Amino acid sequence: MLGSKLNIFNYRSFVLVMVIAIFFGNLVLILDSRDDQSSQSTEAVKSVINEDIIRSIQVTGSGNVSTEPDIATFSINILIQRDSASLAREDSARKLNQLFASLKSFGIDQKDIATTNYSLYPEYVYEKNKIRRIEAFNVSNNLNVKVRQLDKLGSVIDGVIKLDSGDIRINNVFFDVDDSSIYEDQARESAIKNAIAKASKIAKNANVELGSPSIIIDVEPFSNGSPIGIQRSMMADMESTPTTIATGQIVIESKVQVTFAIK
Repeated sequence: MLGSKLNIFNYRSFVLVMVIAIFFGNLVLILDSRDDQSSQSTEAVKSVINEDIIRSIQVTGSGNVSTEPDIATFSINILIQRDSASLAREDSARKLNQLFASLKSFGIDQKDIATTNYSLYPEYVYEKNKIRRIEAFNVSNNLNVKVRQLDKLGSVIDGVIKLDSGDIRINNVFFDVDDSSIYEDQARESAIKNAIAKASKIAKNANVELGSPSIIIDVEPFSNGSPIGIQRSMMADMESTPTTIATGQIVIESKVQVTFAIK
């Protein structure tokens, strides 16, 4: 009786093992089939992408617009050196108030004056025994000034120069347009036309038919106005000839990267 039960048990175990083996065998076949299908789909996508990349022409177009500037900016540096930090701060504030008053007298609005850097630092000297000591304190104040009435630019600069001697320095003057959006649009339109002309020439030389643009990347337009170096300080002769600056023209440039399909 026991032997019969063992034989039945062994038979059922054998059947169970066979069922499990068949199940996992079919599962492996299904997974392999799915992997093959996935691999084929991936290769198909790659093929389409590669074909799109190959059957295209990519060019960079450029355009520019010239115009007269309507604003000018220049930088001012006020450097005060005194025996103590408090005295340096006080004299720097006094000189700054004088500067603001001068600029205001020429119609410069407060919003067109911006502090770009302010620093207070000691001036060190080294004794013969290499011991460092503080000899003075410096306060440096840098500002950017925007002038909207260009006919007053020379007078504004001269007014700053006449404030005092030695503490104020005027640096580069830069010309620009206050609202450049119109000129940027014009430059961008010219750049796109330039890109189309380039791509058409390439397609003609390659004996293919040019399609529509598929990708357009707009590079941010920029102005190439160059700063005019006019380093003048308070040491300038008060009776010297008034400052005259020619504005000239500025050029606003635009670049676009365009990818064209090939029919």
